[in-house]
Order: sequence, then structure tokens, then C-alpha cells
Amino acid sequence: MSQAYHWAPPKPSRAQKAIPRRGRNHFSVFMTIGDRSGVGGHSSGCGSLGEYHTRIIALAEPDTIDVIEQVGPFPYVDRENVRHGHYLDQLVVKADGRRLAMSDKPYARVKDEFCEELEQVRNFGVENGSFDELYLVTEYARDPIDLHNAALIRGCRDVDEDVDLRAEKVVADMVGKQTMQTLTDLIDFGPQGFRALVRLIRTGRIRLVNKEKIAFSSLVQRHEKAVAE
Repeated sequence: MSQAYHWAPPKPSRAQKAIPRRGRNHFSVFMTIGDRSGVGGHSSGCGSLGEYHTRIIALAEPDTIDVIEQVGPFPYVDRENVRHGHYLDQLVVKADGRRLAMSDKPYARVKDEFCEELEQVRNFGVENGSFDELYLVTEYARDPIDLHNAALIRGCRDVDEDVDLRAEKVVADMVGKQTMQTLTDLIDFGPQGFRALVRLIRTGRIRLVNKEKIAFSSLVQRHEKAVAE
């Protein structure tokens, strides 16, 4: 980096349900989100690979300002008339104020009983204003292109102040559509310039002309209304 990064410890996870840290045949990950120089962000835990994929896709969207994990409990009654509490895997907060709840489940494990559970949770949560809509997310809902780009965006998230300023200037001067390679060459910081452009895609300052995996050959254009930082 061209500037010193001032590390700050992340705040604890906001999960209202414990996330397993280890287990046989079980994926779990704890990452830091919302962090930047001088700001520690939050620890964010995922109890499955599916949750992790959904979360990084949501975090990569320019209009996402936060994602909170394991929110709840929301009441539902099972077929035996026993009352339970459901915890949402993701609560995605958008820049326009929408709160989108998401429940991750492998398609093979989506049964009628679970759909009935989600219907009750959805009705309760929408009626009391906890969220605006609830989505069931399976592996078929995650676009592989979006997932690839989300992983790249997460890997390029750390600010590089001098390079970012140069990238902003190059983008401000660009006319029409340009390739990422052309803009990287104009920034003249090598791979750091490419990563700075990826950050500008994340904030909505530039956007892909075509839906594709972000690459040097990708065409981008300026988008005047940047959404998120």
C-alpha cells in the first residue's frame, strides 16, 4: 500500500445465535466486514459455505450498506403445534432503507415443513417491520458470475489512498466505455490500479457494461451516482 494502514480491532459479531466454530463435515468462517483504515468494522460469522457465498455477494452490491447475521428469534409454530424461534442467516440493509431477510438452505434440504416455517417467519417479520421481505436462498440462486466478482471485490477491498485518488481522477476524465486494461494503464500503478478500479465497481462509481467476470478485458463506464462506500 502507498499509505500506512491503521489497524483497529473489529467489534464483536452481532449474531443473536451462536455460530459453531468447528465441527465434522461442517464449514464455518469468521471474517471482518465494514473495516477500513482506522475503523475496525465487525466480526461476521457464517455457519455454512452457502451463507458465506450469499454474504459476500450481498456485500459486493453497491447499494448494500450492512449485512447482519443470525437475527432473531422470529416465532413460528410447527405441525405439532409447538412454538419455536427462527434465526435469519442474513439481514441485508440497503442504502434506500430496505431490509432484506435471507435464509440459506441447500436445495436438497428444502422440505414442505421448512417452507411453512419461513412463511410464518416472513409474515411476522414483515408485519412488525423487522424486515421488508424474506428470501429463501439455495445454491441455484447464487449466480456464479456474481460469486466470482464478489470474491474478487472482497479480496480488493483494502483502501490504497494514493492509487485510489489517481483512479478517481482517471475515471472522472474517461469518455464513454473503456476496458479495465486501458484504465489500469492510465492509472499507471500496475496491479494496484486494477484493484482500485475493482473498488470503484463496488462503490458504484463505475459499472460493467456487460454481465461478466471482472477482467482486464471488461468494458466499464462511469456511473455518476455512486451508492456505497
